[in-house]
Amino acid sequence: MCIRDSYATLPGGARKWLIRIPDWDPNWQSVYRYKEPVFLPKGSVVSMRYHYDNSAANPRNPNRPPRRVRGGNQATDEMAHLWLQVLPRGGQDHRMELQEAIMLRRLEKYPGDFTSQFNLGALMLARGRNADAVPYLRGAVAARPDHPVALNTLGAELLSAGNVNEAAGFFARALQANPRYTNARYNLANALAEQQRWEQAATEFRKVLADNPDDSGARQHLGEVLRLWGDERARQGSLEEAAAHLRESLEFRQDDAVLHSDLGSVLARLGLIRDAVPEFEAALRLDPKLETARHNLQAARARLAQLEH
Repeated sequence: MCIRDSYATLPGGARKWLIRIPDWDPNWQSVYRYKEPVFLPKGSVVSMRYHYDNSAANPRNPNRPPRRVRGGNQATDEMAHLWLQVLPRGGQDHRMELQEAIMLRRLEKYPGDFTSQFNLGALMLARGRNADAVPYLRGAVAARPDHPVALNTLGAELLSAGNVNEAAGFFARALQANPRYTNARYNLANALAEQQRWEQAATEFRKVLADNPDDSGARQHLGEVLRLWGDERARQGSLEEAAAHLRESLEFRQDDAVLHSDLGSVLARLGLIRDAVPEFEAALRLDPKLETARHNLQAARARLAQLEH
């Protein structure tokens, strides 16, 4: 014999039965659902009570003679679950508010709980309350310092808020926990680019593309990083290195007229006039109104004419 029941104690003290089976038969094991929702007033307390009888006096005891039964998820174990699907009343979708309330209540019972902290942070982000998300995400990282998803999520929010240096640290920690976490690597590359650490950013974007060659975002960003890196080296007078970066950038940005023009200018400064001319011509094919390329092409052709004579 086994008794299974669940009830709600209403705010006034009255008891409302939710399910009551005074004499349970194991053959009835299933999931029971109401045809219509049961509405409970605010302040109701839901309780469950399950009694087990593993003695010889229970005619449905499958064990003869009786044996000790422990808790578990098998039909022959002492198993009892009460599942509640809770929905607020009204026509609007209040699931996020309900989830927030549940997680806040869980934090009251278990301060520092990782799941509650992380889920609350994710809920705040989903609701556009980004600043409110950060403390919960920090709490989640404090609870699980090696959880790559939590580290990456916190880093992404810090990066979007302009806290680039701290964000990069969280992305690096996420990759230490999971070196194959491509999203964290992509975010780290973006953070390094924000810091104008071009070489490190390019390295991380290349690793992203090694794992996913079709990642259009990584291709676009790597091309931009290489371009900025090349421009910087050109300003510093390292023209050969600048030309190498700009050439590689063109692998990802073939239709960029200004990039062709910039490469042509660097090649011209290196004295590679014959190599510079096709770049200026490509720039003008893409953008006939690009006067810088037109002026530089005329100058390059004039220098070629002088060299030939």
